[in-house]
Amino acid sequence: MPRLFGREWTRTDLTQRVGDMSQIAGIRASRLEGGRADGVRALDFTCGDGLRFTVLPDRCMDIPTLEYRGVPLVWATRNGIVAPSYFEPEGSAWLRSFFGGLLTTCGLTQVGQPCVDGDEQLGLHGRIGNTPAEDVWAHAEWQGEDYVLSAGGTMRETRVYGEDLHLSRRIRVRMGERTIELHDRVENRGSQVSPFMILYHVNAGFPLLGPETRLLIADEDVQAKDDHSRQGLADYTRFAAAEADWYEQNYWHRVRADATGECQAALVNEALALPFAQGLGLAVRWRRDQLWHLVQWKQLGVGDYTTAIEPANCHTLGRVRERELGTLEQIAPGEVREFDLAFSVLVGHDEIAAFELALPR
Repeated sequence: MPRLFGREWTRTDLTQRVGDMSQIAGIRASRLEGGRADGVRALDFTCGDGLRFTVLPDRCMDIPTLEYRGVPLVWATRNGIVAPSYFEPEGSAWLRSFFGGLLTTCGLTQVGQPCVDGDEQLGLHGRIGNTPAEDVWAHAEWQGEDYVLSAGGTMRETRVYGEDLHLSRRIRVRMGERTIELHDRVENRGSQVSPFMILYHVNAGFPLLGPETRLLIADEDVQAKDDHSRQGLADYTRFAAAEADWYEQNYWHRVRADATGECQAALVNEALALPFAQGLGLAVRWRRDQLWHLVQWKQLGVGDYTTAIEPANCHTLGRVRERELGTLEQIAPGEVREFDLAFSVLVGHDEIAAFELALPR
């Protein structure tokens, strides 16, 4: 039963009061116009209690925007939204089409630093995030007493004489709630074993991110990726104002799971004074038996001001180094892997405190 405008409503309550449910919540399909975004398909979700976000079928069903009651929670890069036709796979040119946002997916056979693996030139973070979806669908419908907004599509990462990986994605949110559920299904439809790397790049931004922001996380272990990052290891859960000469820091977390096998982390800013609450947060939940690793990207530069929390099944050193470490996963012909994540907006001190209290000890 949805909670809207300060109270709970039955299905009958609402359908008697509106002609069409899009008055309160729905999904609107469109195409973007102008510049490098021209022609990109978009699905705009309006969720009924101030939660709004956009899904891009032409960019892996990823999510470039998230706002709550007009307040943006995620970072938008200087690139803006870029159509897949502009994707440059070589070296670090992935950065020319990276839009940041709530979710950018990395993989499926390469994550992290560019490298050469045999006869393959592998660019930063792979190809899947610039792959358009097929068989795209979107529904807004009553399911019992819940009004559910959902969308899905399938992306193919394939080549002749090579991999044939299909990523089917479903995104779902209930009207009146502040949690976006994501379910991914990756299937190897090819005839050979394939390297398999996947990382979910979740990018918080201003005004959620600021000097008062904290990372809430239950770490079993945290390590710096390199010597430069090690200099800031003592402050990995704290942040600062934008700095002109900032150089990225990266941390690798082994996050403690709860009794159900779920891990969680949140970026919270309790000093953020808003008309509707004091304090705001963005929480991410995932399963450790699906994604054993969490990467934290701390990037506090001028203009490039973000912190990303990135559940993954790999590090960010590239496929060759992953193989050398013995952590490169493989997916066999006919094999299916599934992934479940949730992204939630935390509103006010009470919800932030409850999240922190519930972290596994």
